Amino acid sequence: MPTIKQTTQPDEIKSSRPNQSVATFLQEAENLYVWCIDDVPELVKAGVDKELILKLPENIKACRDAQSLWEKKSKTPGDAQVQWKLQLPGASKLATELLRAMRFAFRNSADLSARLKYIAKGSGYASLIQDLYNLSVLGRSNSELLTAIGFNQDLLDTATAKSEELAGLWAKSKNEKERLKEVAVIRNKAFWYLHQQVSEIRSAGQYIFRHRKDRYVGYVSQYWKQKDQRKNNSAG
Repeated sequence: MPTIKQTTQPDEIKSSRPNQSVATFLQEAENLYVWCIDDVPELVKAGVDKELILKLPENIKACRDAQSLWEKKSKTPGDAQVQWKLQLPGASKLATELLRAMRFAFRNSADLSARLKYIAKGSGYASLIQDLYNLSVLGRSNSELLTAIGFNQDLLDTATAKSEELAGLWAKSKNEKERLKEVAVIRNKAFWYLHQQVSEIRSAGQYIFRHRKDRYVGYVSQYWKQKDQRKNNSAG
């Protein structure tokens, strides 16, 4: 994974989502570096660390690499997530079928009907996984009642296997999503660290060249300038 060259401590860098398009920001950072490189002596005199300027390209690359990795991970679901989505409809249909059959088969037993009601009241993926398992156990314990209505007992084995399969897929799917969160945090920190650099250089440049519009313009974010203009126009 890309690394970030830092002068601040890692826990001082934000990990929240970027406040603008990362692609737009990276291009503006590239533009700033090209613009400010000739002004290094003036920027240093104003208190900007020369290394802060010289490290812009490598930190731009680190942020670009982190963004690329995040886009790849977020737009390409892992195998477990794909399989989970494929298996889920069939598993839900199987649970519904088992409940329907057992309600009919156990209709004359208050105890068994109560147990079915308890199983059916759950909701969510974890409940579905457990329900399939519980229904298979309950069905095997009362197989004679199910046989009496012509129920296919093989469905109980299918329910057990499906419960175990879904449990594994859900765990792997959640792990894949956590890995995506980790990638997002790396991308976000890369963005905000670079944002610190860009903001410091821009601030110094705007101060130094406050009386020179030809140089001042290169230290202004066109993205935020245009956004402010649109906001003012809509307010007016």
